[in-house]
Amino acid sequence: MSNAPKNALPIEIQLRWSDQDLLAHVNNATIMTLVEEARIRAITELQQRGQWNGPLEMVLRTATTEFLRPVMYEDSVVVNVWVSHIGNTSFVLQHELLQYGEICVTVEAVVVLFDVEKQASKPIPDPLRAVLETVSASL
Repeated sequence: MSNAPKNALPIEIQLRWSDQDLLAHVNNATIMTLVEEARIRAITELQQRGQWNGPLEMVLRTATTEFLRPVMYEDSVVVNVWVSHIGNTSFVLQHELLQYGEICVTVEAVVVLFDVEKQASKPIPDPLRAVLETVSASL
């Protein structure tokens, strides 16, 4: 059963036959790619929703993953994505990968806004902060 807040973004991800390993489970490395896909699609959806239309200049600082149960090859999985913290230059995204309504994998990712020219973190602009707050667990 999901632990995601009601305002989390459910992102459906199609599985491919090649995502499996020898045990007929979706490979752990592939899981991280599926979560990455959900994260990018969620951020893109948020960008389209709000008044923020800036570039997606963000980098992943950390991703803490907990594998709770195997993911089997099926048509698709759902990854719920929401914000658990918004800082000055970064925000924390929670990801919950579900199959058959059960949580299989959780990922906590710290995403940092990045100034490509200066090669340094940069502050979260107010329009982006407002959009992130729409999927914050604190709502």
